[in-house]
Amino acid sequence: MVLRIVGAGPSSEYLSIKAINAIGSADKVYIDTYTSIAPGVDEELVARLNPRAEVVRATRVHLEDNAHMIIEEARNRNIVILVPGDPLTATTHIAILVEARRRGIEAELVPGLSGLQAVIDATGLQFYRFGKPVTLVYPEPGLRPYSTVETIHENMRRNLHTLVLLDLRLDQGKAMTIPEAVKLLLDLEAELARKGEAEPLIRDALIVAVARAALPGQKCVAGAPGRVAAEQYPPPPHSLVVTAPRLHPVEEEALQVLCGMGGAEA
Repeated sequence: MVLRIVGAGPSSEYLSIKAINAIGSADKVYIDTYTSIAPGVDEELVARLNPRAEVVRATRVHLEDNAHMIIEEARNRNIVILVPGDPLTATTHIAILVEARRRGIEAELVPGLSGLQAVIDATGLQFYRFGKPVTLVYPEPGLRPYSTVETIHENMRRNLHTLVLLDLRLDQGKAMTIPEAVKLLLDLEAELARKGEAEPLIRDALIVAVARAALPGQKCVAGAPGRVAAEQYPPPPHSLVVTAPRLHPVEEEALQVLCGMGGAEA
């Protein structure tokens, strides 16, 4: 018996042969419904690939608070945790893999195409010029995500791009949009500037917005923050890239062709 943590990619269209085989041999499939959005990764998909498998729509409670129960099931049954994107990219599924191995339970990882890589690919920006990625979360009472702005500024000082992942709270029916994210970043930066703790770097930066990377209806827009925020976008998932102050000529051309960047904004 084995526990397999399977990456589904950005949608069911990106399932690998190994992922399909893992689902087909499972006794029970937990579909991760909280870490990201992956169209077509659902009960219908599992039913087509393995009609005999039991299916559970797994929430944060299943995969964090009760992960030990899923792990123990794998002593006697073949269990799959089906995860949007890649299971170990910007998620906490490594904890499940490690704990299963510690308990002496066979556990395997089936990688999938990462949504993060899909966003970078959509922009045409050079992968090795990205610094530390960040997640922009919704503010809460007593919590303003200033660290996100600080990391972006640090990357910009090093002439590196920043991939900004936007908050997904699918259990609450919330997914941060590009216009919301741009406004929040500018508000946070302005607050830090008023305190004398930051320069207005993002305000003057070239930003690239990507909606539904690698999915039908994908849209990429590059420009000043105001232009990016004013565009109309298809539904989430959405992401942003705050670019380095200086672009390589190949990157400039890619943004012009792929994301509609105007010559005046290069």
